[in-house]
Amino acid sequence: MFRNIVKEISREGGTPLVVAEGKEALGVIRLDDIIKGGIKERFAELREMGIKTIMITGEQSSYCSAVAAEAGVDDFLAQATPEAKLELIREYQSGAGWWP
Repeated sequence: MFRNIVKEISREGGTPLVVAEGKEALGVIRLDDIIKGGIKERFAELREMGIKTIMITGEQSSYCSAVAAEAGVDDFLAQATPEAKLELIREYQSGAGWWP
């Protein structure tokens, strides 16, 4: 009954919280991260300086994609393990992951 609501909230970048009593789901609460005002413009300024912004998170890809788009992040890595995060950071530090 609530699966579509949960999927839609996740797809839009929210976090669905299912409220239940025992084994019966009663509803879904939407939790949202708040993107700081002006962050998209600040990232644009960094981009003009040749600095790329990358969001690395363990969150789901659909959530990460929505937040990255809202914040104006250049790239993101979702569902990242600590090892994957470190590997990507090292790749960018070496210059291999930098845009042309």
